[in-house]
Amino acid sequence: MFNHPLTEGRRPPSSLPTHVRHIINNATGAIVTVSRWIQLYCQREQLAELEDHQLADLGLSRTQVRNECAKWPWQA
Repeated sequence: MFNHPLTEGRRPPSSLPTHVRHIINNATGAIVTVSRWIQLYCQREQLAELEDHQLADLGLSRTQVRNECAKWPWQA
């Protein structure tokens, strides 16, 4: 799972009932996942804004960038 600074190393207290801990863990996982999707979306937007000479410095073609930016956020 993606490590996120807000959730890394944090677990619900063991004094909580098991089903509550599962709900908290699932909700935390969903938040981290959506956060990662937003991060990917933003990175792809930034990539799309680069100029051709900047892409060449990265070893990427405009076609590769278009293909990457066409992906859904959950497609890594």
